[in-house]
Amino acid sequence: MDAPATRARRPRAARIPVLAVALAAGPALLLGGCSNGGAALAQAACVHIYDSIHLYTEAEHATSAAAVRAEVDRATSELNQALPLAARANSADAAFNPLMTTLQEAGRTAESNLITALRAQCEAANNPTSQSPVPGPTTAGTLPANAGSSG
Repeated sequence: MDAPATRARRPRAARIPVLAVALAAGPALLLGGCSNGGAALAQAACVHIYDSIHLYTEAEHATSAAAVRAEVDRATSELNQALPLAARANSADAAFNPLMTTLQEAGRTAESNLITALRAQCEAANNPTSQSPVPGPTTAGTLPANAGSSG
C-alpha cells in the first residue's frame, strides 16, 4: 500500500519547482516585454496630472472657501498619485526625470506654479519623438546663459 501512495505524491512534488520557477519568471517576462515602460508610466502619471489640473482650475472658480479647500485637496491627491508613477518612469527612462522632479515640487510650492511645466512635460510624454526631450521646469538655474542678456 505504501508504493501507490508514494507514486501519487511524486508528481505533485515535481510540480512545485516548476510552479516556483513560473511564478518567479512571470513578472520578469511581463516587465521585460514592456519596451516603452517609461513612456507608459509617464502617461499614466499624466492622467493623474491632468485630473489634478482640472480640479485645481475648478478650485479657482469655486464660490466658497470649503469648496476651494476640497478641490485643492483632491488636486493634491491626484499629484501624489502621479509621483510614484513618474518616479518609476524615471527609473525606466531618465528622460522623465523632469516630470518626477516637478511633481516633487508640489509639496513646496502651489500647483499654479507647476501647471505650465507639468502640461509641457505631459505633452512630451504623450507625444514622444526622437527630436523632443521631455522639458524640465524653467528656473533661474536652468535658463540658457544668454537668456538674461539684452544685447
